[in-house]
Amino acid sequence: MIRSSAAGSLVSMIVQKRTLNWLPRASLYDEAETARLKRRAQAQADLATSANNNSALIAGGTSNVGEQINLTLRIAAARLQNGTTKKV
Repeated sequence: MIRSSAAGSLVSMIVQKRTLNWLPRASLYDEAETARLKRRAQAQADLATSANNNSALIAGGTSNVGEQINLTLRIAAARLQNGTTKKV
């Protein structure tokens, strides 16, 4: 209780809880369905990311192998060319 200085009487304070009761609350089924849809979307995004990562790794490995083969063939061709002499 607080004493009012102007009137000298006791004024009681009341604490009121205000809520947003005018907004309709979603049903439990709707909340569960929303959660399921979010999980499904996240799972699909994870699968897509994983597929992109896998294809990038495979492409990187393939290009590395291709470059190694190309380098090996160039080295072999250079050795063959340097090792041969013109016949007179």
